[in-house]
Amino acid sequence: MAFLAPHTKATTSGGVYPPQFTYSSGEWYDSWGITRTDAYGDNGYLPLIISESIGENRDLAFRMGENFENTYIDRQNMAAMILNYVQTWVQYGYDIDNVFLNQVAQEEWAWNADELAHAFNETTGIAAVGDCEDMAFLCATLYMGAGMDIAIVDAPGHVALLIWLPEYPNANKYWDLSNDDKGSGWIWVEATGPTNPLGWTPSEYTDGYWTAWTIIGDTYFEHEPVDSFTDDREADEVSDWDIIITIIIIVFFLLSNRR
Repeated sequence: MAFLAPHTKATTSGGVYPPQFTYSSGEWYDSWGITRTDAYGDNGYLPLIISESIGENRDLAFRMGENFENTYIDRQNMAAMILNYVQTWVQYGYDIDNVFLNQVAQEEWAWNADELAHAFNETTGIAAVGDCEDMAFLCATLYMGAGMDIAIVDAPGHVALLIWLPEYPNANKYWDLSNDDKGSGWIWVEATGPTNPLGWTPSEYTDGYWTAWTIIGDTYFEHEPVDSFTDDREADEVSDWDIIITIIIIVFFLLSNRR
């Protein structure tokens, strides 16, 4: 059984131990110069904070992902187990209730993947506390460590994750990202609920009114989503209606000729 930790305690990757943050012009900045209290702007954490846990900065979370890759042969099973792992050891909590700097509650805060990974302990049963962006960044780093392509989802009031797994059979949506030349096969990873299945796109995000960030090396690429699964289904529905209308016309024509 996992027990909820009252406050998230963190160790940062590749930087200063313990993590140090600097307050400037109303925002808190980490040792990389990324603001933890604002997602946007030149120094916003979305999606830049992922760089603190990959590449030359890779540490605990990335190694966890490598361990998953070495443990599981089947990629589909591995992907599901990574999501389950994060759902088990990170419990959802609001920043304002769990993050305090200089004894002041923070309405907005983002932890990097390694800080969150260091905050739970499987031996003692202590779970970390994080919200949507924290879970998304941890999942992203684990999947990257396991050799999978990821895309950070920037939705209104929410951060989530896509992974490239077109062979996975149980997703409710298969997304195509514009200009990535991969086609349809991105599936949603939603760790904010303890029982959310892999590949489940929540209904409030099936409209595609969000963007996604992929990472190649040190470069971030922004994409618009295309819901290929829904497009195909709607095309089938139109085709069915065409058939029904055609049958009605034929029947009417035959009945008319019999008179």
